[in-house]
Amino acid sequence: MSEESIKASNDLIRWLKMLALPAWARFALASIMLLILFSALGLLLWGWHLGEHETIASAVTMLTVGLPVGLIVVALVFGDGGATKLKALTLQILTKEVPETILENLSANVENSRYAKAEITKKIQGCVADYRLTVHDKNNSSSSSDGTPLTLEFKLELNVMKINFVIWIPKPKPDSTQTVAQQLEAYQSCFFGAEKEGYIRNEILLQGEKKGYLGMVFIKKLGEDFLLNPGQRLYFAQDFAFFVRGLLAVEAHHD
Repeated sequence: MSEESIKASNDLIRWLKMLALPAWARFALASIMLLILFSALGLLLWGWHLGEHETIASAVTMLTVGLPVGLIVVALVFGDGGATKLKALTLQILTKEVPETILENLSANVENSRYAKAEITKKIQGCVADYRLTVHDKNNSSSSSDGTPLTLEFKLELNVMKINFVIWIPKPKPDSTQTVAQQLEAYQSCFFGAEKEGYIRNEILLQGEKKGYLGMVFIKKLGEDFLLNPGQRLYFAQDFAFFVRGLLAVEAHHD
């Protein structure tokens, strides 16, 4: 099969995945597929009864070619419900996959985990999610036996093939001698790792959107089939969890 044919087939499959049919069209499609199936079976039985090999061969050809193609088309069309399905997957990533993976990452080694009592609260509106991660750092147990409480607030905006990530950092206090540039120095190792994974940092910080905080904005392009590909979603969630853990370590150092 030529490269052009493979590309055309992939484009067709992608289009079918995105296709959302009304109920009447799905019923009509299912009826047509059943009609073809029963016609081929009837032709096969008729040819078998009369001993007509040509009729049997025609029926077998219909079943061999038509049935697999029909099953693939029906599975693709009925399996992915277009924009509705994509919205549901977006919500699944924001409400479940990302928060759960972050918590799993922080407690990967339960016995020696640095962070205890990890908890994520979230507020989701459409494709935008605001998170508040609260943990206790056992490496700094001056305040309690569970460690010093830490908080990390961030935002995810997921629009099918692109993600915007905003991490909120406190503004320097008016009486502080530390500048914003000096405050951001501590994050350089996190920025380096993020850039290697395709995150692009906006050099201009968000100001005024969240009182008392500055927003560091990152943008990352995702694959065309990101939402429909469990492997891509899992990789993103796991990699993002490492990113968040790195940012948390910076916050712990500041405290």
